[in-house]
Amino acid sequence: MTFFHFINCVTLAYAPYFIAYKYSGLNEYSSFWRCAQASGGYFLTQLIKLLLLATFFPATDAEGFSFLPELLKSSADVVDVIGMHIVMTHLLNGKGEVRFLAGGLGWGAAHSVASSFILFWVGARASAFSWRWIQMAMDSSFDLILFVAMAALTWMATRAASRHLVFVLLTACVFHSFVYQVLFSVFGVRGWLMVLARFVYSAAIASGAFLAYSVAGSVPQKRD
Repeated sequence: MTFFHFINCVTLAYAPYFIAYKYSGLNEYSSFWRCAQASGGYFLTQLIKLLLLATFFPATDAEGFSFLPELLKSSADVVDVIGMHIVMTHLLNGKGEVRFLAGGLGWGAAHSVASSFILFWVGARASAFSWRWIQMAMDSSFDLILFVAMAALTWMATRAASRHLVFVLLTACVFHSFVYQVLFSVFGVRGWLMVLARFVYSAAIASGAFLAYSVAGSVPQKRD
């Protein structure tokens, strides 16, 4: 039974990535290698980010949630935006839509595997059933929305006419983990309410990205 629970969690977490790849049209462009390149870029970017965090934001003995230190640590996530921009600009080829879809999908898949697969293997196979792993799997699914939106915003940052909206939404992407920490530590949001909050936050950013993309599509764009 515990193994089936593990399979259910993995399916809930990663099936949306397969569905998005299959039915977004990326498979028609043979974009699997593009997604793999984006995943490789994710892991390299995380290595650089870990080095920056260890250098400029060393761990302290302070207990509890500290607003300013956590905010500064979250600002290091701007490296994700830079890394994603480099990957989509210099590694991925094709139309802009293909680039940010493949980039966001590969980036999100790598993030989900790195952040939750081992936890599923260790925790979801435990003898005691817990809704925690189902919630974590749903969080991984919602991260797909966030990272595809983040890739689209990164792509539009130097191309869209409504750059103010794009940069505001990119800032929301950069500090998304900080927002979740504030909800958890300050406001006591936990469990299914946190799952709902993560979905609403990701959906709001995705809606803003769609609006910015719609505006960008109505004006002439610069060539790559």
